[in-house]
Amino acid sequence: MSDVITIHPADADYPERVRSAMKPPVLYAVGNLDLLELDGFGICGSRDASGAALEWAFEFGRQVAEGGGTLVSGYARGVDRQAHKGALEAGGNTIAVLPEGIDGFRVVKELRPFVDLGKNFLAVSMFDPKAAWQAWQAMERNKLIVALSLGLWAVEARERGGTFNAALECARQGKPLEEVAFSQESTGREGNKRLLETMAMPVQRPSDMRDALQRAANRRTADTRQMAMALG
Repeated sequence: MSDVITIHPADADYPERVRSAMKPPVLYAVGNLDLLELDGFGICGSRDASGAALEWAFEFGRQVAEGGGTLVSGYARGVDRQAHKGALEAGGNTIAVLPEGIDGFRVVKELRPFVDLGKNFLAVSMFDPKAAWQAWQAMERNKLIVALSLGLWAVEARERGGTFNAALECARQGKPLEEVAFSQESTGREGNKRLLETMAMPVQRPSDMRDALQRAANRRTADTRQMAMALG
């Protein structure tokens, strides 16, 4: 593995977007640090995603890359990795926000053909380098995913769990949330309807994604904070 770089909150190159969005943690990173300064757009979704959700995730990664953005996600199997793959296959950049320490980071097999750690990929962790995966860390890292992003896109959300937690965090940070408006309800999508009724902007077709970064940069966010307080 490449050398680990430690970034302290007091360092001049610490990302201001993180410092302004949350209590700034020490960051541990492997890869291209320049990606921390680029416009990012986050995505979250189930590890055990449906086939339709995986297709949406891949397409979202591709659209973000083709629009010049950087895809930010959690590197978990399912939605996260499909989105990372979509961005990389399209020639874009991606940031993987880890739910464990950086010492455990490896490039997963499905992404190896596309990853160039010196150019298009950055792995970053906010936990002790030797920390093993824990459920609370998977939730906590949502703060960093959102902080590094202009907004968040949710694919399949249950009424509780990591994706719903990330959506609430997005609203708490005052950033826009987008949600797939599936034509059919099914198990594992219980949170989609609730988010769409309260705070999320609907995405109904892949072409809707093209304006996502612009909407994220321009959209007023005060109302989303109030709705998050009501739901949380």
